[in-house]
Amino acid sequence: MKCEQETSQLAAYVMAALDSEEAEGVRRHLRECPACTAETDDILATLSIVQAVSQEELLGDWADKIPDLREATVRAALEEAGALPSLPPTAAQKRSKARWS
Repeated sequence: MKCEQETSQLAAYVMAALDSEEAEGVRRHLRECPACTAETDDILATLSIVQAVSQEELLGDWADKIPDLREATVRAALEEAGALPSLPPTAAQKRSKARWS
């Protein structure tokens, strides 16, 4: 497995969506690659959070949340790309953090 392709393949691995040969290849890679191991841990943590959210929250009315989610996504992408200095959290980010705390 090449690290350039790891995110989608790691996610498939975590969700047991790979055949046995592919899964074994990922396991071997994880033993040798701390970066992919950390990414796998992040994927597992995200899935565990999503599984803890009630179905009503997941499937409810998202119309009023879309602008805040879009802003948070754009900010995170720009910060990660180094195109934007780290900014203080928006009100939406503060509400989201409080909800998961």
